[in-house]
Amino acid sequence: MDSFFNPEDDDWIQGSEEPDYMIGLSIDDIYLMYDCVKRRLETWEGYPQRPAAEQEQLWGLRNNLYRMILDYKFREM
Repeated sequence: MDSFFNPEDDDWIQGSEEPDYMIGLSIDDIYLMYDCVKRRLETWEGYPQRPAAEQEQLWGLRNNLYRMILDYKFREM
């Protein structure tokens, strides 16, 4: 069954939550993404060029990536 995301179709939403996605990444990928997000925060243009909520989302992403790095170090090193 092929299904595609349609933003105008509310049937894909379970309650009020958006779907989560899982992908397989190596620890090297996590380190690279963490560095990219950190650099993006350093060079973030600010409001009104970019939405203000974007910066908060980047902080959350950075923190989650760092948690993954710490978890890897705790379990594998």
